[in-house]
Amino acid sequence: MKRISLFLIILFSSINCFAQHGINSKSSVAFRNAQSCFESKEYGKALKYAEDAILYRKEQVTADYDMIQTSLSSREVQKAGDNIDNIITVLNSRDEYECADLILYYNSRDNFEGSIKKLLEYIKNNEQYPEAQKLIGDIYKLEGEYAFAEQYYLMALNNANCLDIPDERYEIIYLLADLSRLNKDFDTMEIRLLNIIGKDQNERNKILTRSIRNTVSKNNAAAIEKFFQMYRADNYFSLRAYLELADYYQSINEFEKAFEYSSLAVITGFSKVYDVIAKRELDFIYTDIAAFLDIIPFHSDILKWGSDNGLWQSFNLFCTICGQNGYDKFSAELLKILAFHAPQKYWQEDAVLRLDKLDGIKNPE
Repeated sequence: MKRISLFLIILFSSINCFAQHGINSKSSVAFRNAQSCFESKEYGKALKYAEDAILYRKEQVTADYDMIQTSLSSREVQKAGDNIDNIITVLNSRDEYECADLILYYNSRDNFEGSIKKLLEYIKNNEQYPEAQKLIGDIYKLEGEYAFAEQYYLMALNNANCLDIPDERYEIIYLLADLSRLNKDFDTMEIRLLNIIGKDQNERNKILTRSIRNTVSKNNAAAIEKFFQMYRADNYFSLRAYLELADYYQSINEFEKAFEYSSLAVITGFSKVYDVIAKRELDFIYTDIAAFLDIIPFHSDILKWGSDNGLWQSFNLFCTICGQNGYDKFSAELLKILAFHAPQKYWQEDAVLRLDKLDGIKNPE
């Protein structure tokens, strides 16, 4: 009976611990309420809930840290050394089940190599709530308070190590770049977009784009299929950065840079879509870009992903930039394909207008 009672005590303690720190924790509930209010355009309430979420997270982490430190201060626990398993054994023998479960909870979140010191360092560094800070930035951005929005985005970026999904840091940098654009601070916008790509990746891209330029410079219809058959890129989180940089460089007449980044946008997005379709359709065989584009509308999620990430736009922009770099035949032939086969009607019509411009035909006012 004693063993059963002990088991039930430990089980209840574990369930209670994970409830307090999981999706039902005060900070998590407050953040979900903030998201819900934000989606309902109740920005005042969203701001209050997001601030509460930040406060609750800090209070919870501080209390957790203090509890573990207090238990570790006893001589018996200190004899267990730095090893988490040994410490858990001692804590359970002392009926300190709440603290033991708390350590187990945090230990399940990352690899601390069995070290309580590393676990405590993680807890101390986890008191920030970057997701809530980003949401506050979103609210201020919508309200036109760009200075406050940037303050919170930078705060969230500085605390990116606490993000539940690490790659969300790139989304925060995109938001900062967009703020720079809205403030017409294009130099900072450029730097932020380049930072998304990263210095090492930019260096690797230079090698790739030199080869791409060599292919496109053949300036004929055959070069189009060589472009889509020969090149691949998988730096997917940089896709929007490539497109935005291409658009920016084109706007300031830096057509060579615009070519580099627009070609990267197209081939990166194409590579992603190609991989997904190849995995879904076991009998898929690439024949040509026109037939490939015709497949996409049958995959609604791919169609939406391409639209959300500017992929279909990047195809058309790439064509225009190719023309501005002197590759007019390549540009015209690819625009003709897009005019009939672009996955969305809007970009088919846009391809026609771009083709008219390339031919020197003035568009109607």
